[in-house]
Amino acid sequence: MAEPGIDTLLALTDSKYRLTVVTAKRAQQLLRYDFKNTVLDNSELPRMRTLEGERPDPNAVTWAMKELQTRRLQTGESLVAEDRLAKFLDQMYPREVIEPAD
Repeated sequence: MAEPGIDTLLALTDSKYRLTVVTAKRAQQLLRYDFKNTVLDNSELPRMRTLEGERPDPNAVTWAMKELQTRRLQTGESLVAEDRLAKFLDQMYPREVIEPAD
């Protein structure tokens, strides 16, 4: 949580609890759809520094916080129900279902 300050993110929600829940749910959505459903532009994608150089950050929580910081995500009570959102995202970003080997 080094890049986006906690104070900036807390100002977007009404409590630390809601910030935690929103970030966790968004991170889960990002992982489920392999980050294809991100609201970030290519220039905004989280990066990390390694010994080999700068690389994309694979941490979904960092992505979720970065998305919140851009204010392109809405939080609150009047949003689309999660099950309806999941159906919509499944249609937009179909996932391969891997059948177990017999």
